[in-house]
Amino acid sequence: MHDEEILEFGRLLFSSLDFKHIQKKAVGRLKKLLNCSHVSLYTYDQKKATLETSTTDTKGHEVHSSLPVDEFSFAGYCAHFSAIFHVKSPKDDIRFAREPEYIRELDLGEFLLMPLVFNGDLLGVIKTVGVAGANFSETDIEFAKLLVDQLAICVQNSKLLQKVHEQFVQIFAAMGDAISKKDPYTGGHTKRVSMFSEMIAKELHLSPQELLDVRMSAALHDIGKIGVPDYILQKKAPLNDEEFQIMKEHPRIGFEILQHIEGIEAVTSGMRFHHERPDGKGYPYGMKEGEIPLCAQIISVADTFDAMISTRPYRKGLPPMVAFEEILKNVGTQFSSVVVEAFKSGFKKTSMYRPDGLTNLMTNIKKAG
Repeated sequence: MHDEEILEFGRLLFSSLDFKHIQKKAVGRLKKLLNCSHVSLYTYDQKKATLETSTTDTKGHEVHSSLPVDEFSFAGYCAHFSAIFHVKSPKDDIRFAREPEYIRELDLGEFLLMPLVFNGDLLGVIKTVGVAGANFSETDIEFAKLLVDQLAICVQNSKLLQKVHEQFVQIFAAMGDAISKKDPYTGGHTKRVSMFSEMIAKELHLSPQELLDVRMSAALHDIGKIGVPDYILQKKAPLNDEEFQIMKEHPRIGFEILQHIEGIEAVTSGMRFHHERPDGKGYPYGMKEGEIPLCAQIISVADTFDAMISTRPYRKGLPPMVAFEEILKNVGTQFSSVVVEAFKSGFKKTSMYRPDGLTNLMTNIKKAG
């Protein structure tokens, strides 16, 4: 019977390499298979030497906790010795005081903690809280160990994928920074556009893969400026019509540079179409609403906002609140309404959002007029 359950547990875990998916599925299935009242998955942060976990309390609220790897907590003890820790009377143990309040309030039984280890490296800890009156038998512990061994492999694969993703982002960011050697403005601008794009993407609750695509695309959105002549990039005055026509080709040039890299089509699409507009007045392709990828629409808002607040040799940057209002005014024509709503939500959480400051500014402008 256990063989079938172990196989099914493995199939469930390996259906995705997204850590949040793994965590949710693993916790839910372990709780059922081991007949527990609660299960927590701690991940080991090697840099901080701590165990980190985010779980849901009895009221449905997300709770984050961080524990040092030492002997003074149940999970810390398990991680410190990288050994199974079976606690038959947790409430009688002094370490129980370090448990979260929602755990201490449970009508609980035994604790069973198991280290997540892969090739001798600590990845985390699984803590299972038994139901009151029930005990973890030796058979239960062996069964749990088999399940946790599978989970460790899955967590390791997820970490390796995440590392590869981060390396991709760093490589693409370095490519984007190469533009700053020709145009210092573009270098700083690229970093800020990446930051604003990620803010919008998170407000849209995009999947981890979509969020990664946005980050990489934002880092590369101006890579095509490599093909724009220096005299245009470094001009200390507004571009004339002829120069602007040349500048408008940079998304097309960027696509030509990156189009042969397989597997990053969403990234190149975001970069290629980030100057398109819902009303069809964008460039270089004149696409309309419904044709423009979401990634490109996100970068469009982030790019325009940063361009407005940035100071150039020929003009002073706008105050963030004024630029914010300009974004809102151009919903449906220059920008996607869905993306602007996400930008609005994210912007209000930043220190740049100061509605009183905008009121005072407009009052001063009227007085000056």
